[in-house]
Amino acid sequence: MTYRLDDLDAWVREQERADSRSNPLLNPANAVPQRRANYTATA
Repeated sequence: MTYRLDDLDAWVREQERADSRSNPLLNPANAVPQRRANYTATA
């Protein structure tokens, strides 16, 4: 089976957009921290 280079390039770009390591918007380390719904702070 042979693939066109343009098709392979498009596939790679799509994989990069879907990969949190390549896409900062999907990286959980960049997410805003969230509190649990029943969280109560104790000091």
